Amino acid sequence: MGPTIQTRLRNVIDLDLVFKALADPLRRSLLETLSQKQYFCTLDGEAVDGICVQDLTSILDVPQSTISRHLALLRQAGLVGHQQRGPWHYYFCNPDALQAVNSWIDSLQSTVAEKTC
Repeated sequence: MGPTIQTRLRNVIDLDLVFKALADPLRRSLLETLSQKQYFCTLDGEAVDGICVQDLTSILDVPQSTISRHLALLRQAGLVGHQQRGPWHYYFCNPDALQAVNSWIDSLQSTVAEKTC
């Protein structure tokens, strides 16, 4: 028998860190906000793929230190990426990590469906 999908996913993401990160409502709100391109920033008239921490504090009405702490956990889990331009950091959702989690859930659902049919 080959490696389980969870074992294969460990090479991409750590499911324990992902679900720990998703357990917090503010972190889920951050992910939802980061997935909405309407909030993405512009720098010198050029679109940036992400949202800066200052804008996230305004959108979610949460202190900058709290936003930064939660973004660090989301980055550690692999759910969020960032890019730096000058002194500014721009954050965005990591679609590969989200797809990996979705694949794991889909495989779990398929396994359960096979056993109940």
